[in-house]
This record gives sequence, structure tokens and C-alpha cells, in this order.
Amino acid sequence: KRLLADRVDSHLALLVQEELFDILWNDTRSRIRAEGVNELTVNKHLKDAQQLTFLHCTHYDHAFQEFANDDKKRFEEIAGIIWTYVLNQDEEAYNDQVKRLATYIEYQYVNLLHGVPDSYFWEGRIPWGDIPEFGSMKDNEGKELEEVGDVPGVEKLQKPWRQTLTDAGDTYYWNTDTFQSTWKKPI
Repeated sequence: KRLLADRVDSHLALLVQEELFDILWNDTRSRIRAEGVNELTVNKHLKDAQQLTFLHCTHYDHAFQEFANDDKKRFEEIAGIIWTYVLNQDEEAYNDQVKRLATYIEYQYVNLLHGVPDSYFWEGRIPWGDIPEFGSMKDNEGKELEEVGDVPGVEKLQKPWRQTLTDAGDTYYWNTDTFQSTWKKPI
């Protein structure tokens, strides 16, 4: 929305849109390859992911345009979008989880449109908000859920290390403070 609203340099806005699309495309391809998908079917899966992502984002656009002046209805719409596209219409999904994710989406939208100074925006320095905290969640009857410890298969890294993927889908590790990268998992 912010790129489309730019009246200063529409050519630059178009270039940024294209770059964001390329980043999303390459990241999605890397993630598909990391799952071990047969290389001959990567582009088919990429097309499927693109179609689903487009629908997902189109529904967010609708919610923010149609209910721009109705916070309650917009929040309900965003929650429905999350339940549909993120949680795959899971009937057992917790309302608490959906609400936390909807709040996160709402915050990011407001932050991008109104909170980020133009100079930061055009330099790509977006101060993203924190991912929601999922501790102390409640089930749909209001009872507190048991805390989940370590999840098998999910690697925990010490800050400031991050796990990331190459275009080929190979895992490597990146230190966000020193910009050092390594193929071996840091201890």
C-alpha cells in the first residue's frame, strides 16, 4: 500500500515492488528445495505457493480497505484470514493464538503505513515489531495451556545467530552482530 501510494517517485516504487517480489520468490524456492522436493517439481510448487500467497495478501488488502474505519470488524476479518490461510481452517486452533497473530498483523500494517519514516522505508530499514509471545496461552474454554518445552527437530540457536537458507535450500548460520556466516552450527 505504501509503495502504491508513493507520489514522489513511481519508478522507484515499481523497482522496490519488483525487488520484494524477487526476494519472496527466491526465499520460497529455497524453502521448497530445503524440504527435499524433486527438482523437476520445484517450479510447480512455487507456482502453487505464489497463488496461495496472492490470495492471502488480497484478503488482507480487502480487510484493510473495506473496514478501514471499523476496528472491530477489521480485526475479525484479519482473524478469519489467519484461520483460513495460516492455520488451514483448523477447527482445533485456539482463539487466543488467532487473536495474537491478528494483533501482530494489524501492528505491522499500521507500522509500515504510518510508523516508519520515509527515509527508513526507502532504504529498506523497516523496524519490524516482535513476533507475538505464545506463552501463557489459553484454550477455547479459557484454561491456561501447558507450556511447550523444546520441540524435536527445531534448532535453538544462541543470539545473535540465525539459521537461514541458500537459494539451493542448504542451511547455513549467520551472526547478525558480526555478519559472519558458517556452514557449521554454532555452539
